[in-house]
Amino acid sequence: MKIFFLNHLSCYINSLADALSQIGHKIYYQTSWNMKEIEAGIAHFRPEMLITVGIDKPMFDPSLDVLPELCEKYSLYHIYWATEDKIHFEGISLPYVRRVKPDMVLTIHPDCVKNYRSMGIESEYLNFAFNPRLFPPKTMKTEEIYEIAFVGTTHLETKTYRYDSLKQLLFPLLQMDVRVDVWGHNWMESKDFLEKEFNASITPSAAHGFLPYKHTVAVYHQSKIMLGIQNARDQVTQRTFEILGSGSLMLASRTEELERLFEHEEEIILSSSPEETIEYARYYLKHPEERMRIGLKARKKILAEHTFERHLNRIWPFIYESFRGKRRETHDRISSFGASISINKA
Repeated sequence: MKIFFLNHLSCYINSLADALSQIGHKIYYQTSWNMKEIEAGIAHFRPEMLITVGIDKPMFDPSLDVLPELCEKYSLYHIYWATEDKIHFEGISLPYVRRVKPDMVLTIHPDCVKNYRSMGIESEYLNFAFNPRLFPPKTMKTEEIYEIAFVGTTHLETKTYRYDSLKQLLFPLLQMDVRVDVWGHNWMESKDFLEKEFNASITPSAAHGFLPYKHTVAVYHQSKIMLGIQNARDQVTQRTFEILGSGSLMLASRTEELERLFEHEEEIILSSSPEETIEYARYYLKHPEERMRIGLKARKKILAEHTFERHLNRIWPFIYESFRGKRRETHDRISSFGASISINKA
């Protein structure tokens, strides 16, 4: 199919959009949120489908209110991938869906499927996953220049399970003066808050700022241990699949969902407390063979069960059937409208 992918974030362009292109779809990437430019792109490419993803500042702009009109004008089937579910279902996903009125919502949390369907919107479960093309495997020849690393923005504006995960993983190490190299927004800007709230801080030399998405795999490979901070107990982050899929060792919070998906000390290391975090960190820093063994098994699991290609192939028949249904409705409506004009003229 010809798909118009409207998003400016590389983490979505190089994951979902790139995976769609790999399975045969023709993708038109549009990173501008100027509505005139958006319509010009649609008019030029003549897609059959529009995909929007997640939420970011441009998507709060009132100009997006015309998206339903554009979809009607150009006969576009609109899919929204709700990557803020379930945590921000009420505050982010639901308001956006009500505004732009997509034909289908793909959600990263299975519990939200019934919520969208109860609103009369078709919905399917599409979790975060792995794109092998962006994340080649780690090898024994890779030089590990970082002891422990974490990639991620603070995201402490809202108190979620992320607070607990940081308390289990990152902050105990910092309190013990273990160096953790950190990439992401707001760490140095939040220095006073971190010291007050968590009694911990990141040294300026260990805070590297924003890391472009395509460069994340280099940090994963070059780190002996990657920290897997989680946002919820019943779902996992996209970065989890990418770190494990790259063959790197992840030390993560012990949650119900991670226990369900991966085997402790075989594919991942799961910590239940600050004490366990320190114990596991000390052990695995000294055992490179164990790190490589677990990383290789993690990549094998990800490639077998958690790629975008696998997930998309599972749900695409449902998407295509819904797409065809809308096309039939549009055709019938136009035919009925044309027939009524002919009758009136007669």
